[in-house]
Amino acid sequence: MANLVKLATARALVDASAVRQASVVGEAGAWTVQLQTHNQTHVLATKANAPRRFGSFESALKVLREMGMPLDVLHVDAAQWDAEGGTAKRRPDRSEAMKVKEMDARYAVSLRTQTEHALADPRPALSSVQAKQQMETLKAQQRAVLDAALRAKGTRA
Repeated sequence: MANLVKLATARALVDASAVRQASVVGEAGAWTVQLQTHNQTHVLATKANAPRRFGSFESALKVLREMGMPLDVLHVDAAQWDAEGGTAKRRPDRSEAMKVKEMDARYAVSLRTQTEHALADPRPALSSVQAKQQMETLKAQQRAVLDAALRAKGTRA
């Protein structure tokens, strides 16, 4: 059985030029990454110490590139690859997190748009005192209209 290695350790192995070959191995419904050093094979692991399974070849290749792995030592083994085989691991927590992130992004766009419209508004800005005075004037006008309407009906407010 191959040793499990976390991403940080794998990066350190690559930086130290200890990796002789990197293999992307196809399995039932997933891809794994194996790193061959001088005397051992290491399988890239998750934080929970389980073999890290990639849903697509491209995502496995992206991780190798981000680690700084030279692609001339890359080997692809797709002999056991079966796209329909295996069960895909569902992550409802990640799905919910992505939905929240999308809602946050929409809200941020909405705030930016509203701010741009407010800044582009040609009307003069009011101070707090001016706004209060303007509201008091509007309230007084509305009270006068209401009082006049009630007097016309013969009732009192």
